[in-house]
Amino acid sequence: MAFEQRATRDYFSTALLSAATSSSTTMQSVDFVGLDTDYGTNGKYLPLVLHDDTLGVYEVVWVTAHASSSNTVTVVRGKEGTTALAWGAGTRVEAAPTSYDVLLARAAGTLPSDAAIGTRVNRGDKKDSVVRVNNAWAPEAGVAFASDVGPGMTGVAVPDGAVLLMRCQYVPAFNTGATGVATINFKTPFPNACLMAWPVSVDYSHVGPYVIQSVTAASVTLCVFNGSNVRAQQNGVSMLLAAIGY
Repeated sequence: MAFEQRATRDYFSTALLSAATSSSTTMQSVDFVGLDTDYGTNGKYLPLVLHDDTLGVYEVVWVTAHASSSNTVTVVRGKEGTTALAWGAGTRVEAAPTSYDVLLARAAGTLPSDAAIGTRVNRGDKKDSVVRVNNAWAPEAGVAFASDVGPGMTGVAVPDGAVLLMRCQYVPAFNTGATGVATINFKTPFPNACLMAWPVSVDYSHVGPYVIQSVTAASVTLCVFNGSNVRAQQNGVSMLLAAIGY
């Protein structure tokens, strides 16, 4: 089972009731009796931190099962880059925030393999931040990673850290002009540049094709053809327009 639903617990601090070896898969505490009973359902788990301040050591474990009113929990050991250790009775156990609960700083090639859904990582080498979704990492802002898109019609590569955005709009009855060419303005310009656009006809009398001539951050210039290589001159044409840019 993939444990990807990270649970929280406010103000939870307790101590082990009995010792745990480095290979123990269960732990006991009198305060475990009040924990949730649905750990393991839909990948839900509770991260706990065991620590010895005197020795300066700690371990993160994940609670993956707990029965109602039981003082015992089932745990997965040595998570989040820590090592499974032997812990004596009385060891402090806390539901404390770990680095996985904030914005991690990692290179693109070292994203954590055990990240929960919603885990956020600042990819310093890519100058962006990503978030863990159902089965992949996705850009926290935008519709795609900059490195996965482009270059656009201008031939310029998309810079690392660029936030890819979409523009979609219905354009009713625009006039093509004497040469069949028209410029369509985006409802809201892209902050920097448009990479490419996709016009789709909704006009049966002028079914295209549309040929994109140029794009800017604010507009698309296209030539409309009347079903073949004949330009649709001085015509009112309607279409759907989608574009991607940054």
